[in-house]
Amino acid sequence: MSGETVYSERPWWLDRLLRGPANLTSPLSRVAVTVVIAGGAACAVYSGYIHLYLWGRQPFPYRDIPTIGPLFLIQGIAAIVIGLLVIISRRVGALLVGAGLLIVCAVALVIDVEVGMFGFKDSWSVPYATITLYEEIVGAVLLLAAAGVLAFSRGASRSGRPALGR
Repeated sequence: MSGETVYSERPWWLDRLLRGPANLTSPLSRVAVTVVIAGGAACAVYSGYIHLYLWGRQPFPYRDIPTIGPLFLIQGIAAIVIGLLVIISRRVGALLVGAGLLIVCAVALVIDVEVGMFGFKDSWSVPYATITLYEEIVGAVLLLAAAGVLAFSRGASRSGRPALGR
């Protein structure tokens, strides 16, 4: 049976991960979810900007700290790229990646200040420490909320069948 498709549909979980605001039935809900996604994406981009700024543009740049310096550079670039991916795609999978990044960054900051990491211990009094923690938490909450709305809404799936009840 050459040329015959074995699967007629994507698995349900992949369908959920690929859902975006277009799957919502109400135009108002699409706009509201898009605004929430934009807020979360902005938090990710801002987190990346702060890390890049701290890496190289302050009087005592983090780039001079062994291990922490390269991690700040990687985190700064990754956060900006993922933030842009989130707002461009607006898909549940991208939202979860963005939220995961922000959660990991917030946890790493708390560990770095409270315990230390890679032979370095930071402080809550350094520039941007508390504001970074707050904006990463807010960004993660916004992205998780939007992902939940998109993943569990009753809008039509790509197959045309209702998304819930499969």
